[in-house]
Amino acid sequence: MMTKGRAIWLYVVLIILAMIFLFPFFWMVASSLKTNMAAITEPTQIIPPVAQWHNYADAWRIINVPRETLNTLIMAGAVTLGQILISALAGYAFARIRFIGRDVIFVLFLATLIVPFQVLFVPIYIMLSKLHWINTYLALILPTLANPFAIFIFRQFFLTIPYELEEAMLIDGAGHLRIFWSLMLPLSGPAVATVFILTFLAEWNSLLKPLVFTTSDNMYTLQVGLSFLNRGAFVTQPMVAWLLAGVTMVIIPPVIVFLLLQRRFVESIAATGLKG
Repeated sequence: MMTKGRAIWLYVVLIILAMIFLFPFFWMVASSLKTNMAAITEPTQIIPPVAQWHNYADAWRIINVPRETLNTLIMAGAVTLGQILISALAGYAFARIRFIGRDVIFVLFLATLIVPFQVLFVPIYIMLSKLHWINTYLALILPTLANPFAIFIFRQFFLTIPYELEEAMLIDGAGHLRIFWSLMLPLSGPAVATVFILTFLAEWNSLLKPLVFTTSDNMYTLQVGLSFLNRGAFVTQPMVAWLLAGVTMVIIPPVIVFLLLQRRFVESIAATGLKG
C-alpha cells in the first residue's frame, strides 16, 4: 500500500509533468496576444504588456472561420461516423465470422498501414477528377472512409466479448446482422470512443487532403485557411500573432472532444491487447 509521503511526492511529480506539457499551450495563447513584431522578435517574453485581442478578430476575418468551420465539421464528422460504421462491421466479421482466408485478408488489411496516404494522392485525384468530384464534400470524405487501424481496434475489442452472449442470440434465431446491431455495437462503447477520437482529430487536423482536393474559398477547411495566414498579397511579413490566434481557436473543438471521451479511450486501448 502506498504511504502518504509517497502519494504526496507522486502528486508533486504529476503536477510538474502536467505543467511541462501544458506550457506550450500557455505560451501559444500568450503569444497570440502579442503584437506581431513582438511575437517574431521576442519569443521568450511570456506575458505581453498589452493584450492584443484584435488578433483574434483579424484571424477570424481573414480565414473566414464560420464557413471553414462548417466545412471542417462536415468532413471530420462524416468521415468519423463512416469509419465507425465500416470498421465496426469489418471488425465484427474478422472477429466472429469464419470464412476462407479470413486471417490472411486481415493481415493484408493491416499491411496497408505501411503505405503512406500521400502515395495514393495522384491516383485518387485522377479518379475524383474523372467523377467530377473535385472541390466537393465527396472529395473530402470518401478517400478516408476506410481505415485498417480502426478495423483492428474493433476486431480486438469484439474478441474480448464472451461467446456465450452471441450463442444465446444464435439459439434464439438471430443472424449475424442482428447480433451486430443488438449486441456487439451497443457493447463496443470504448472502441467507438477510441475510433471517434483518433479519426476526428486526424480529420480535423488534416491539411494535405483538403489542400489538394479543393480549389475554391467556399470549400476550404480551417487548416487550409490557417495556411493562408502567412501567404497572399496582403502578407508582407510572417504574421505569427495571427497564426497563433487562429491555431488557438482551431484546437478548442478537438480538445473538448478528447476531454469528453478520454475515459472510454483509455478503456479501449487497455482492452485491445487482451486477445490476439
